[in-house]
Amino acid sequence: MSVLLSLILDKGVPIFFYAGLVVFAMSGGLRAIQAQMDLFGVLMVGLVTATGGGTIRDILIGSLPVNWVADPGPLAIVLPSSLLAYGVHHLGWSQRQIFNWVDGIGMAIFSVTGAAITAKLGHHEVICIMMGVVTATFGSLIRDILCNVVPFLLRQEIYATAALLGATLYVGLQMLGVDEAISALIGMSSALTLRGMAIRYKFNVREVEGEEPPQIIRRD
Repeated sequence: MSVLLSLILDKGVPIFFYAGLVVFAMSGGLRAIQAQMDLFGVLMVGLVTATGGGTIRDILIGSLPVNWVADPGPLAIVLPSSLLAYGVHHLGWSQRQIFNWVDGIGMAIFSVTGAAITAKLGHHEVICIMMGVVTATFGSLIRDILCNVVPFLLRQEIYATAALLGATLYVGLQMLGVDEAISALIGMSSALTLRGMAIRYKFNVREVEGEEPPQIIRRD
């Protein structure tokens, strides 16, 4: 445990970034499976979910080519991670709850890493917070649109609010001189806690009849 903590404190944000890619790709895979897509669809939705928010962030702040084009290495993590959804899907647990928590973890991680990446490019603190929210939410927005689902961002205020909390705490603690990895851990933990409370207690969440699958909209 001490070795892991030391590694996190040393290389915190890069480790969190790769962890975020894994869980967001898996959330995309889960959503695609729920929408009854084939293998290609699962891979592509996982890719879009993991890279969509970062791509929009890079375009907005003029960091071109975007991150995964400049360094395709993360794709080697994203694509296999999308396929992990098949294993999770057959565990017999509530698919809605699994998806909500996996997606929540990805949102919490990317709210901080998006802000951190923007800060490293020298942008104003307000822009860093905004880009943290964009990174955390726009991949899932595109994912849900592709899967014909009403996006979390458009129906659950707590989702974007949690991302805003995580990004703001990270940036604020950095301004106070707190260690980067500790700031990241506090920001992500706070975002995930708020999102988890929304999931658990249904804060600002519209009641939906039936657990499986979540609000997949079919068109004839």
